[in-house]
Amino acid sequence: MNKAQIYTMASCPYCQKAKKLLKALNIEFSEIDVTNSFVEMQKTLGEKFSLKDISTVPQIILNDKYVGGYDDLEGYYKKNNLADYLQ
Repeated sequence: MNKAQIYTMASCPYCQKAKKLLKALNIEFSEIDVTNSFVEMQKTLGEKFSLKDISTVPQIILNDKYVGGYDDLEGYYKKNNLADYLQ
């Protein structure tokens, strides 16, 4: 079963779009609101996935693989490249 983590903020329209797309793809996800812990999220994801300059939400992890933001998720979906992230 495919599982995702999505780091969001309440006022973020791209977060809503990402959650809608994940639901449409029948991918279960857990949502982590980082409104009050954005810097902590930057550090945690930066260390775990060797990333620099995380400056936006959502941040999407699919089956423990870093996808990126909404534009990345949508791009992989439209190009049929999500298979690399799915089980």
